[in-house]
Amino acid sequence: MTNTLSLISIEGTVETAPVLTHDNLVEFTVSDDTLRQFAVRLPRTELGSHVTPGVRVVVTGAEGWVIPGRAWRDEPSRTIVQAHDVQLRDLAFAA
Repeated sequence: MTNTLSLISIEGTVETAPVLTHDNLVEFTVSDDTLRQFAVRLPRTELGSHVTPGVRVVVTGAEGWVIPGRAWRDEPSRTIVQAHDVQLRDLAFAA
């Protein structure tokens, strides 16, 4: 049996401030233009100080499981993205 990783690139707005998890990762939510939400995770050492709520970013990484939303809190489901690259939208075009 082989496992296949699905690599994705999303462009969207950071919705939540990065939070440090117990396994030394940071996690924050990004919404794309269709309002689909992603739980972006990456190593703490890879996070730049530019990732704050409201900024536009381009995230590239491996798509993972879906975290189910809680309807009673009007919370949408979020797809986990194990990111290997997070760039400000303006900087991505400058490259």
